[in-house]
Amino acid sequence: MNDNKTFGGVRVDPTRAHWEMWGEVDAAVQSEVAHVLTDHLLETADEPLTVDLSGVTFIDSGGLRLLYTAAEHKPTPPVLVGAPARVVDLLRLSGVDTLFILND
Repeated sequence: MNDNKTFGGVRVDPTRAHWEMWGEVDAAVQSEVAHVLTDHLLETADEPLTVDLSGVTFIDSGGLRLLYTAAEHKPTPPVLVGAPARVVDLLRLSGVDTLFILND
């Protein structure tokens, strides 16, 4: 990590197309992990992506951009698991909810 104080992040499963987002997923987190996530998307290109959002306490446009990038790179819609209501609301307000499969 750099000198920016971040209170959230994304854990990447190196064995499959799976991310776990946690805490405050904001622009600081985006700038810190975007290259890692893009590499992971390329490495798992043909695999469906699952993103566990159950640990997210806050998300802004930076976090939304990470999710949107995932949808752009995958042949099938990413599956979002455990998305809190505030994340679902942001996806709907942004008009990108149809790019994902929402799974409780």
